[in-house]
Amino acid sequence: MMRTPLLMTVICLVLSIALISCGGYVKKDELEKQLSDQKMDLEQKVQLAQDSAATANDKADKALSATRSLEKMREEILTTVDKKIDSALVVAKGDMDRYQEEFKRIAKEAADKALSDATAVAISEDEKVKMMAKEAADKAMAAAMEADRRAQEAARQAEIAKQLPKVGEPTVFSVYFDSGKANIKPEGIAELEKAAAMIKSDSSIKVRIEGNTDNVRVVYSKFRNNWLLSQARADAVKKYLVNNLGVSEDAIKACVGLAEYNPSAPNDKNNKWQNRRVDVIILQ
Repeated sequence: MMRTPLLMTVICLVLSIALISCGGYVKKDELEKQLSDQKMDLEQKVQLAQDSAATANDKADKALSATRSLEKMREEILTTVDKKIDSALVVAKGDMDRYQEEFKRIAKEAADKALSDATAVAISEDEKVKMMAKEAADKAMAAAMEADRRAQEAARQAEIAKQLPKVGEPTVFSVYFDSGKANIKPEGIAELEKAAAMIKSDSSIKVRIEGNTDNVRVVYSKFRNNWLLSQARADAVKKYLVNNLGVSEDAIKACVGLAEYNPSAPNDKNNKWQNRRVDVIILQ
C-alpha cells in the first residue's frame, strides 16, 4: 500500500522534466529548486512510507505476539483441564470401584434373601402338597371303604333275593320276641331285611303286618295286656321296615295286633316261643 504514493511522485517528476525540456525557457536555478523540492517531498513520502511500514510491522508483531500468547494460554488451559479430568477420572474410578463392590454386596444379599424366600416358599408349598395329598388319600380311602360297604350290601341283598320265594303266592317272614318285650332282636332284623328286599322288588306288592303273643298273661311289663303287647310288636316292625329299610309306607295295608288268638304252635313250655312273633305277610 505504501508504494503507490511513491510511484505517483516519480511519475510527476518525470513529467516535469519532460515539460521543461519541451519548453526550453525554464531557468536552471528554478529547475534545480523544483528538483530539490520534489526530491525532499519524495524523501518525506518515502520516510512516511517507511514509518507506516514500521508501524504496520510493529502492529503485526504485537498481533502475532498476542496470538502466540493466546495459543500458549489455550494450551495451558487445555493442559490444566486435562489434568483435572484425569484427576477426576482417577477419583471417579476409585468411587466406581467402591460403588461396584457395594453393588455386588447388595446384589448378593438380595440374591441370598430371594433364595431363602424361595426355599421357604418351596418348603411351605411342599408341606401343602403333602397335606393335600394326604387329604386326597384319606378321601380316596373313605370312598373305597364306602364302595366296599355298598358292594357287600348289594351282594348280601342279592343273596337274600335268591332265597326269596317267587311272587304270586303269600310269603310270610316271622320275627320272634322275648316274653313281654317288643324289642326287635338281631336275628329278627336279618329276617326283616329279606322281607324289605322282596317288597321293594315289585311296586304292586301289598303287605300285612300281624303281631302275636303267647297265652301268658302280662304281669311285669309296661303293657297292660296281650292286645297292647301284640300291637306294639307289629308297630315296631312297621317302623323298622319304613325308617331303616326304605319300605314305602303305602305298601303296608294293615298293621294289627292279634294277642294270643292266632297261635302257630302249641302254647306249651317248648313251643310257646313260636307264638311270640310278628308275621310280615306279603301279598301280590
